[in-house]
Amino acid sequence: MIRTAVAAMTLLALTGSAVAQRGGRAAPPPPPPGFQGTLSIHEEVIVRLPRRAPGVAPLTDPRNGWIEHRGPHCIETSRIAGAALLGPDSVDLVLRDRTRIRARLERGCPALDYYRGFYVSSAGDGRICADRDVVRSRAGAACQIEAFRTLRPAGH
Repeated sequence: MIRTAVAAMTLLALTGSAVAQRGGRAAPPPPPPGFQGTLSIHEEVIVRLPRRAPGVAPLTDPRNGWIEHRGPHCIETSRIAGAALLGPDSVDLVLRDRTRIRARLERGCPALDYYRGFYVSSAGDGRICADRDVVRSRAGAACQIEAFRTLRPAGH
């Protein structure tokens, strides 16, 4: 909705329409005669996932280990509550319902756990999908997500 409103306001400004009103204020003045502009809309959603704060207890004891099961192809970004870097080839996502999903990263990916924190960049559909989206370190390294695996504690 915001994107549509911004695009509409930009188009009105580019076409020189000073008639439009928004919130009781007049639209910006029209561009000079002969002005030609270009409107580009680039969609990107960035979900920043900080590491768990020191002293905060994990959801389960990591020494027990995890068993991987087939996972979803995509995850809604609004379901993600936190994340953990446990190795150079994966990122564990903790969802709001306390389930855990492992994002397996592409082979040959640099060790993202070396860097302090990371973020996930996805398309504008509000989902993070395997074979499409990437995990980026704050230092600029990027690794594509190859697959998601659902995790269950070993012994359960």
